[in-house]
Amino acid sequence: MRRQVIRLLAVFFFLSLAFSGASQAAEVVLYSSNPSELLDLVSKGFEAKTGIKVSVVRMGTGEAMKRIAAEKQNPLCDVFWSGDVAVLENAKENFQTYKSPETAALPPGYIEKEARWTASNDHLMIIMVNKSLVKPEDTPKNWKDLFDPKWKGKIVMANPEKSGSAYAQVYGLHKLYGWDGLNKLIANAKVLDSSSLIYKGVAAGEYPLGITMEYAAHRYIAGGDKNVGIVYPADGAFMAPEATGIVKNCPHPEEAKKFVDYLISKEVEDEVFAKYSRRPARLDAGDTEGLPSLKQMTLLASFDPMEANRLEKEILAKWKEIILSK
Repeated sequence: MRRQVIRLLAVFFFLSLAFSGASQAAEVVLYSSNPSELLDLVSKGFEAKTGIKVSVVRMGTGEAMKRIAAEKQNPLCDVFWSGDVAVLENAKENFQTYKSPETAALPPGYIEKEARWTASNDHLMIIMVNKSLVKPEDTPKNWKDLFDPKWKGKIVMANPEKSGSAYAQVYGLHKLYGWDGLNKLIANAKVLDSSSLIYKGVAAGEYPLGITMEYAAHRYIAGGDKNVGIVYPADGAFMAPEATGIVKNCPHPEEAKKFVDYLISKEVEDEVFAKYSRRPARLDAGDTEGLPSLKQMTLLASFDPMEANRLEKEILAKWKEIILSK
């Protein structure tokens, strides 16, 4: 009898270890440069829906790519989310194929040909205005208005060598106005090292104009800031998709797939757009309350993220040459 009790206790002990291990496996490790409040929203929502915990490691996009590459023999990350699609395209050998059923709602070109990255939302590049520093009659209507010498020292933009969104802006302006236009812009602009310094500086009244992302500017408007305005340039706003991908040989592959499904679902893209003004990648998502619909604005049709990726070294080398010559 005593031996049977000992055996039963041993069985229960090993079963408890097994179940403990299973519960520990129900986790997703996420690397992302997105804002903490957005990551909290998605992480808590996913855990509430699936019971799977999300462990977030927040860092810059460039740093995350370096870490994922360094860890490829023993991956610690399951999913990366944030950064222009070109960033993931450059590092796609570190990501595994996964075509979510949710991708049926995405436009062409929003999933890598082998499904190693998937677009999750779009960043719309716009001109942010501090209306206390810029008269209505002086407010730019086009990108080319920023080339006017009257704006010298009054425009801020981020360094495209350090910011993926800033590179998307430079590529878009290059498509529109070539190096002649970029030379004129560089002559007028102050170039800062971080994208966040652009919208924070314009909102604080440090600079009259900034080239930035719609969601970053709109959150001040949504928060009641009457001094912040957004210009959707008549010569073409730029739409740059942001992406997510599952790390190759990641520790929690099944949980990672469920997280990607959740992230690009209509439910989540609608919620992210409603609360943080990030345009959805899905064609069937996005209530534009408080923001103009894409049909109401001019978009740069020739903006091609893959071409931007192919030209990145060439454009950044020329950019650096112009900056150093000033």
